[in-house]
Amino acid sequence: MEPAFLFSTILLIILLTVSYYVTNGIGSMGAPMRQLALFLMNKAPVGIVDLFKDSPGSGSRTWMKYGTGWFVFTVICGFIGIWHKYDPTALDSLASVGWSYDDGSALADFTSSIMTVSFTYLLVGGCLIAVSRVGNNRLASEANASMVAFIYTASVVFSLILIPIIFRFVDISGEQNIRDLISLTVNYLVSSLIFTAVLMNVLATYSTREKDTFSVSAWFLIMALVAKLVASMYHVIGELTDNTQLVWMADRVLNGWLPLALIFALAYHIIPHATKTPIWSASLLNVNMVLLFITVPPFFVSPAGAGELLQNVGALLMTFALLPIIAGSFNLIATAVKNSAEIAKNPGALAATLAMTILPIYAIGSYFTGMDVFTGTNQMYSMSETVDNGFMFGVGGLMMLSAIFSSYPLAAQKYLYDPSRANLAVWFLMFGSLASTITMLMGDFTNKAILDSGVEEVIASTSGFYLVASALFYLVPIAVIMATLVLIRTGTKSADLVELSSEVTDIDSYVLTEGTTTTIQQLLGRGVGVNTQIIVGSSVEDEGGTTIIAVSASLHNDEVTEFPEEPEIESIDTTEASKLEETDDGDETIEDNSPSQMEMLLDYLTNKNLTVYQFFKSIDLDDSGEIDCFEFQQALVTSDIGDFPPWEIEKLVKDIDLNGDNRINLPELDISLAKLAARHRGTSSESKQPADLDEEPATHSKSSLTKMKKAELIAIAKQRGVSTTGTKSDLISAILE
Repeated sequence: MEPAFLFSTILLIILLTVSYYVTNGIGSMGAPMRQLALFLMNKAPVGIVDLFKDSPGSGSRTWMKYGTGWFVFTVICGFIGIWHKYDPTALDSLASVGWSYDDGSALADFTSSIMTVSFTYLLVGGCLIAVSRVGNNRLASEANASMVAFIYTASVVFSLILIPIIFRFVDISGEQNIRDLISLTVNYLVSSLIFTAVLMNVLATYSTREKDTFSVSAWFLIMALVAKLVASMYHVIGELTDNTQLVWMADRVLNGWLPLALIFALAYHIIPHATKTPIWSASLLNVNMVLLFITVPPFFVSPAGAGELLQNVGALLMTFALLPIIAGSFNLIATAVKNSAEIAKNPGALAATLAMTILPIYAIGSYFTGMDVFTGTNQMYSMSETVDNGFMFGVGGLMMLSAIFSSYPLAAQKYLYDPSRANLAVWFLMFGSLASTITMLMGDFTNKAILDSGVEEVIASTSGFYLVASALFYLVPIAVIMATLVLIRTGTKSADLVELSSEVTDIDSYVLTEGTTTTIQQLLGRGVGVNTQIIVGSSVEDEGGTTIIAVSASLHNDEVTEFPEEPEIESIDTTEASKLEETDDGDETIEDNSPSQMEMLLDYLTNKNLTVYQFFKSIDLDDSGEIDCFEFQQALVTSDIGDFPPWEIEKLVKDIDLNGDNRINLPELDISLAKLAARHRGTSSESKQPADLDEEPATHSKSSLTKMKKAELIAIAKQRGVSTTGTKSDLISAILE
């Protein structure tokens, strides 16, 4: 029996066991194991972990910051590598400082290594945000995550930079064996310890999720980390025992399963989060999750060097590997199409969607070139290497930009600083990586055709292809540098999400109707502060300002009766409406460039006997507590108000929007309609002054009183000498009695 079959079975059993217990928990042992993990993460190494911040999101930000730095280094080395293919003497001038350049293989290996580092940093950092949002909106130990990120960078610098420098200037016998031993120790043993800490942190965080909830992103991340740990152990055992099949299988896991699992983990968080819609197909999701870990991905394939049986099974599994890749890509693209407007406005989601678009292209290209390498013919080795590098710079690069533009703002609780520049960086990277890959493939095909012809007199230069490829690839470093600037400005200059989502001015008092029940959370959601006076059972004349607060629509329910019993928009107190007209900065009216639409909306609510809350809930399609231009446009169409063009809807939303986030929340819509209703009441009452109320009949029916405005009811109550406080129902009851 081939050793690869045995160790593959063991790996699959481990993954199935972990998947089962991650999904179903470990029963009564869950709490003790979590406490043990927290103790290890917060106390070991003693004193060192205390040097790092433990604020929410700090661990994820640290991972992404380090990853961005390595990403810049990677794309610069990638550009130099392509340029060296065009001009092998380009770096000869560095010989004066001790540089002896080879055929380019050393730089290619170095670029591949640091590309893996930057890719791992950014995608793991982005996935940590997805995991923390499932738990308590923070990792179990943010400080430990930051410390692990620092140690990972230290180990990479030691193995990839310091060790080559030391061996260059120090003559040591058995140099190659020592370097191999150091590489094996740092790249696999130390890396295993680092990612064991990450796995503990992820599991401890994921265990705090609500009961019966499941996160696709967390599942993919956990499977990726477990596969990495097992594959690293396999690689060490294979190297020590000279088992080439075990080493080959470990490389397939580390270079195939791991990057694809991290890509899908991040994409399944960013795209549904941006569209605010569920994943399009559960069946395709299951295909993606299951088949990915039982097939052989076509990327970075190396010769198997095994018997015919293993080659046949491997070729079959490599063919089936296209199914989960295409299924996951199509599923995520279909999810993005459900709300393409939000995808276009979100650079991170746009990058992830473009990555899913080109992933099947690279997968098919790697399949045909990798199959040639896998069988050992090596007729297309250079083309396979080109496609694999294009996959990492294209798909991997777009997913790294996705983490920078979507996950980092969530971790920093900031708005993305410059979305237009971020979008430009996304298109630069996609076009540069894809175009340069195609151009280099043309050069590789030309070389292969010349060699296959067997005609020595044929002289063809492929340097022109590499010159064009290097010029096109130059867009990739530009894009990454632009993304780095956006990340820096987002962390230092951009506005806080918390500040923009909750702006409260002076609220001196808040009225609750007798018998109502509420919670502190609901009161805080309405802008009530610690110094606000709560009045139960009577009205109050409030001299304070307005409240502008973005809250979830689920917080604004009927448990607190702010507009009691009467669903009509006229039931708003005129004193409250007059206060809404006067804000703290002295504005008396709201600017409305499209009053006809708002007037028609007001009439619609009145005729349909709908409250603002009921209308808002009906048009908030994703239950986010906010509505965008698209949702508002569809609401106007559904209400038979009209099908207005997007530019008119944008102007209308801008007039209603108070906090400047280009979205409408419930209080903003409520305030705008209340001001419009108060303004119309003011103009309609000019022909009927309060003095005219003396001419009202001495008796009123309940139906006629119900149609009156509250100000009119108060005036009648004063004439009758009855109570003038309370709701419209209270006033009507007092007048009729």
